[in-house]
Amino acid sequence: MRSDGRRTRCGGWLATAAVIAVCAFLPPVRSLAATGNVTLKWSMQTIIKVTLTPNYYVGFGTVPAVFGTQPTPAPGPAATLDGGSVDFGNVLSGKDYLYKYAVQLTVTTNSSTGFNLYGEGAADFYNINDNTTQPLDQTLYYLPSTNGVTPDPNTGFSPSLPFYRTSGAVSGGSFTNPPTITYTTYPAPIASSSVPSQTFYYDYQLKVPPSATAGTYYVWVVYTVVAQ
Repeated sequence: MRSDGRRTRCGGWLATAAVIAVCAFLPPVRSLAATGNVTLKWSMQTIIKVTLTPNYYVGFGTVPAVFGTQPTPAPGPAATLDGGSVDFGNVLSGKDYLYKYAVQLTVTTNSSTGFNLYGEGAADFYNINDNTTQPLDQTLYYLPSTNGVTPDPNTGFSPSLPFYRTSGAVSGGSFTNPPTITYTTYPAPIASSSVPSQTFYYDYQLKVPPSATAGTYYVWVVYTVVAQ
C-alpha cells in the first residue's frame, strides 16, 4: 500500500504570494511656501513557504505492530531518503503498521499571528487493481514524531489521529498526478502555530481493514497552510 504526503498542489514545492508595494503621494503644488501632508502606504500580501520532505531521516520505513522489541523499519521500493513516496510496501489485511519518519513539514510565513496547518486525503484509499476503496479515516492515521536527532519512541500501538477524506473541491489526481484541494470552508487544523515559522514531524499508521482485497493501493494526502 502506498501513501504520499503533499501540500496544496501536493508536494514539497514552494508557494509564495507576491509582495506589492504601493506608494501614494500628494501631487506637487506650485507655491514654494505651501506645506502639506505626505502619505506613504505599504500593502503586503501574506507570504507562505512550505517545504515537505518524505522519509526525512535515516531509519524511516514500515514497522509491523508487535509487542516487545520492535523490528527494523523496512519501507517499500518507492521510498527514498529525503524524498520519494511514503511507501508501506507489502502489508497484510487486518494488520496494523507504523511508518517512522514519514514526513517533515517546515512552514515559514510573514504572518505575525501564525498559521494553521490542514491535512486531508483527496479521496479514500484506492486499489488500482480492482477499483475497490477503503475508508480513509479507518485506514490511515498520523501522529507526532521527532526531529530524527531524538529517537522516535512510537510503535504501531501509539495513539494517533485519522486522516479524513476532504469535503473540498478536488481537481486532478491519479496514481502519478497530484491533486489540488480548493476549500470554501476549512476543516479543523491538524496543527496550529502562534509564531511565523515552525517545523512539524509526523509518523503514519496504517490499519489495514480485514475486508481489503489484494492489490496496490494509494492515496494523496494534501497539506495546506493558511495564515491566521
